[in-house]
Amino acid sequence: MTDRTAVERVRRYRQRQKKQRDIQRVEVQVPAAASDDLKAWAHKTRDAFKRAELATDRVDFVLGTINAPRSEAIDAQTLVHCLIAAEPDEQWQPHIEALFDEVSKEAVHDLVLARVVSFEDLYRAMRTWRAGHGRSAEWIREMADLRLERPAAYRADVD
Repeated sequence: MTDRTAVERVRRYRQRQKKQRDIQRVEVQVPAAASDDLKAWAHKTRDAFKRAELATDRVDFVLGTINAPRSEAIDAQTLVHCLIAAEPDEQWQPHIEALFDEVSKEAVHDLVLARVVSFEDLYRAMRTWRAGHGRSAEWIREMADLRLERPAAYRADVD
């Protein structure tokens, strides 16, 4: 027999989470081998949203550049979501293109240093949103590729 009081407390707790913290519980069934990868992605995503809230000065500067000429403004959480999304949302296409074309490399680098996103995330977003023609696109590609390089000491040991 189930304790109805406990069930009701859990239901109210989840409602508060959803309302106050904008968190939604999702149950996903994946192969056991992929469960750790999915959990790691969820943690990474949650951390990116938290860091965007903490780095408001850097994020607000980028948002100011992106939103200035547009009728509808994008917020920090939507920007982070767009940068890690698997599918682009047409509504935000001009904003994402502006990130890669109008925002300075220094401001983009500040987002990476604040660990809101990584260069790999930005590179993936460029491909997802088909925005690889912007002024900072080549630089982001180079920076993402550097992460894949091995340290110089490793190469010296191979010779």
